[in-house]
Amino acid sequence: MTSAGSPVWLPLGLVGGIALANVTGDIGIPTAVVYSAFGIVAFLVGLSLPLLSVGRFVGNARVWRALLIINLVAVPLLSFVLSRILWRSPDLQLGLLLALLAPGVALSIPIIRRAGGDVESVLGITPLLLLGQLLVVPPLAILLTGGLFTVADISRTLGPIAMVVGLPVALAALYQALERRHQKRLLPLRLRVSSLTGVAAGVAFLLTAWSEASTRLERVSELSWLVPLAIAFLVLMAPITLLVAGLAGVDADKRRAILISAVGRGGMVITPITLALETDYWSMVALAVMTQASVEALGLMVYRSISPEIVPGR
Repeated sequence: MTSAGSPVWLPLGLVGGIALANVTGDIGIPTAVVYSAFGIVAFLVGLSLPLLSVGRFVGNARVWRALLIINLVAVPLLSFVLSRILWRSPDLQLGLLLALLAPGVALSIPIIRRAGGDVESVLGITPLLLLGQLLVVPPLAILLTGGLFTVADISRTLGPIAMVVGLPVALAALYQALERRHQKRLLPLRLRVSSLTGVAAGVAFLLTAWSEASTRLERVSELSWLVPLAIAFLVLMAPITLLVAGLAGVDADKRRAILISAVGRGGMVITPITLALETDYWSMVALAVMTQASVEALGLMVYRSISPEIVPGR
């Protein structure tokens, strides 16, 4: 049985939403419902991160330097190369770029633990990676699309960023602050609730795919173009990440943590932001982001199994 925190809920939600769209057509799912679902996801993601202890990552300087190099140099270069293949479809190209450029902050953490990786070495930097999604990804997208994605497009996303990401994460930080005073009561509740992130994201994906696909069924088949590109990213990132981690000189458990953290991207958080883009020109961006995230979710399960083999040792 699939656990409530498993990444597998993402592809299940995407496929289920597209299937419902084919059956029901456009039933007019309110945007507020979709945003609310992702707001819950952002709150759960925030609960799982050490929002009040960002300084913890300083003690793992080699790990966070490796992650910064991977996310700011290796990933943009590889994303640019892969996205060029979709130059005839700017909305699919932008969706792939946004999904790949955003560093993952949630679903990869339990995968690292199950693969025998050092979770603590990457956990402290995850709040900064979440902030990096909001600050670094938009200008990188403008640069790598050659200006097709503009500042005007970014301005449309400011409201959703504040309401669907900023506010829920702030509430999660408030909860963690209260937890420090009432740890015995609030800590077990936080651990139980944050473990529901996977199934909550699956529900949000289902609602979004149902809403988005129902008005553009004739283009849904184009999402298949993204699958081999998402798989190529998963395959190519392994040697790149292991090279960077090896140069950083970290132990095997930290190399596993860096590997899985680098492969996990932030499509789950980026998706609701893309819903605010102009629908005529960027009509397939949200579905493209969810497609990459769904392939990545299955890839994370593979990485969980093979990481102890490709990175042996303790």
